[in-house]
Amino acid sequence: MTPEERERMNLLCLRIQEEKDYEKFASLLRELIELIERKERRFDQPPAQRPWYRNKPCRTVPAIVNRVVKPVHPNQSEKVEISISTADELFREIRIENTLTDVDGKPVALKHGVRVDVTFEAEANDTIKKTTKPAV
Repeated sequence: MTPEERERMNLLCLRIQEEKDYEKFASLLRELIELIERKERRFDQPPAQRPWYRNKPCRTVPAIVNRVVKPVHPNQSEKVEISISTADELFREIRIENTLTDVDGKPVALKHGVRVDVTFEAEANDTIKKTTKPAV
């Protein structure tokens, strides 16, 4: 980073910490992200996916790993059964391949009994505005 960019980043971080107005906070955050993206473009490799930066409508719900399911056949992959406590009773459990990626891009697996967050994400044009019902 250039000295000017570093100084701007430090100032933005301080202002973000203290900001009370959401619109100003969001504007400061966008400016900080632009600075980070500028630095990323200086690297020879493409930037990694940013799990902290969401630009799609999403919802995150708590869940727990109920069990690790070992493969029946050697060519199958290990799976985890995840229970989403906020889902309807008949639709609580899902099974996915037990492969995640850590912050360094290396494969990792979930352990039995751990708490996880499940995030549902959609394209903005695949959503509709939801009207809120007035409180009675």
